[in-house]
Amino acid sequence: MVDKKLGEDLLSFGRPILVLGDPAQLPPIEGAGYFINAKPDVLLTEVHRQAKASPIIALATDIREGRTPSLCATGDARIIQRSSVRDTMLAEADQILTGLNATRHRINAQMRALAGHKTVRPATGERLVCLKNNASKGLLNGALFHVLDDKREDYARTSALTLASEDDPSGRKAVRVYVHDAFWKGQENVLTQNEKRDLDQFAYGYALTAHKSQGSQWDNVFVFDEGGVFRDDAVRWRYTAITRAAKQLTYAID
Repeated sequence: MVDKKLGEDLLSFGRPILVLGDPAQLPPIEGAGYFINAKPDVLLTEVHRQAKASPIIALATDIREGRTPSLCATGDARIIQRSSVRDTMLAEADQILTGLNATRHRINAQMRALAGHKTVRPATGERLVCLKNNASKGLLNGALFHVLDDKREDYARTSALTLASEDDPSGRKAVRVYVHDAFWKGQENVLTQNEKRDLDQFAYGYALTAHKSQGSQWDNVFVFDEGGVFRDDAVRWRYTAITRAAKQLTYAID
């Protein structure tokens, strides 16, 4: 996940660097992985994220080695047609992964509707994902939070929320954030940099893109296979999405 700029910055210190990475996973969104393109000194091939006999590992290996998986409606690694997806399947998952932001927005809206949420702004208990680092608040891009309260200050286009990290569900380290309402509508791209600069950036986190999920894992993951849109990185996308599941995977294909 280290791009060319960051890689050159690290090398500029003149210190030995130990690089750890998975060449089968996705490169940074902008540019290729700077260090991972070089031939490794050591390559480890045994996956430890799941049990050795896990069908999730078998599926990930098939994908990585270019084999096309067959439909399978049962077991710990289900492969189903997209037309067979039911709301109950999505509701049972710990995390839903997509390739396209358009799909992410649609699934997040669908999950909110299933839970009975009718407002644009988040309500208490809803799941959010951070989209921008903020060191002063301890916010990391890609980290998941839930809303402790939705008490709002009097801002016309900004939500003021108290959040707890999913790594600290007790809320002992709760943080107050201010998010432009465009983010809840999936319209953040229409905002100017000035409009974004002094505000925190969050979106609904029921569904994430596989790019945003890197470095995380969940017991039960539902994946909408949209790897084909990434062309040269299609195999890496699918491998990355599949291996986010530790125990149970449902993989929906067209």
